[in-house]
Amino acid sequence: MSDAPQRDLRRAERRDPASSAPPLAVVGGATPSAPTDGRTPRLWSTQTFVSLAIAAVLLIVMAAMIDLEEVWQELVACDKSWALLAMAAHYCTYPARGWRWHRVLNHIHGGASTAKFGLLVFFYNFVDNLVPAKLGDLYGAHLARINLDVSRAAALGSIVFLRMIDAWVVLILAGLASFALFADDLPIEVVSALILGVFIAVVATVALVVATVFKKRLPAWIPSSMHTRIEAFQSGMWPHGRELVGITLLTALIWGLEGLWILFLCYSFGLELGGTQIVFLTMIPLLASAFPLTPSGAGAVELTLWGCLRVVGVSSPVAASLTVLNRLIDYWLHIALGLVVWGFRHRLGLQTWREVPMQTSAAPADANG
Repeated sequence: MSDAPQRDLRRAERRDPASSAPPLAVVGGATPSAPTDGRTPRLWSTQTFVSLAIAAVLLIVMAAMIDLEEVWQELVACDKSWALLAMAAHYCTYPARGWRWHRVLNHIHGGASTAKFGLLVFFYNFVDNLVPAKLGDLYGAHLARINLDVSRAAALGSIVFLRMIDAWVVLILAGLASFALFADDLPIEVVSALILGVFIAVVATVALVVATVFKKRLPAWIPSSMHTRIEAFQSGMWPHGRELVGITLLTALIWGLEGLWILFLCYSFGLELGGTQIVFLTMIPLLASAFPLTPSGAGAVELTLWGCLRVVGVSSPVAASLTVLNRLIDYWLHIALGLVVWGFRHRLGLQTWREVPMQTSAAPADANG
């Protein structure tokens, strides 16, 4: 992730301008500044380091609110077998997400295996844990370009489509659980998360609606140089009709596993909460993960999960301990495993930054934009 690989990517993009992302794409509720001159998004920049500083401040604030000695005692005493089951449930979502992404792109991808899609999903979410504003999604489109022979625009269209589906699932379930638990007296943290969820879902949906409206005929004011990119984005954002049932079932599997991950984590601390409470604890922090100022909402997610546990009646030490274990498994372990994957990328057949020769930039996917 040094400046040298970024310069290599920019040179590669200038040889393949048709594969860059269309400017109308919106990912995960954030609107990254997708360059229009063919350059890939810069992962390491001043904004990235500022976002990491903001996350650190939020984590320090949370640390000041809890008794670290009590948190440690709760962590030591928790049932590790349930914690391992929770971890397994969570990390099983990545192969499922890869399989789902495979089905969305089944009509245009270059014949890669479902396992390769799962690896790419895992890796670009690792990158998303390091950079702000969902730039990891833009990098996911780049990974699809260099590993699957799918244009960046088409891959980004598919990612926006999946983000829209997940945004509505999370928002609807979070809203139903919140109103079932609190009726008309919603805590301010919950209201803030729901507002963010509405923004994410609406913006992603509007992006797809606009692209659909322009599908048959692009407006005259759009430069001709952008037509190929927009058409590729359109081709990626809607899967073939025969894939919709499979995508729906995989979406249900993914969110069922996410619910089990929180349920098992609660069991590890001896908490037996109702189904509505588990849905609430699963979905509200996920809305906070779209907080654009920090990587994957780091800091905001911890404060939100801890606050949600407190409002459902969990004591402060247990709430803090469960939050710490949640983030150790979901966030910090993901970063550690992502670094391992990067270290073994050649054996895994994963191309990231330097592995793609410049002359292979103009791959067969160019015809798709």
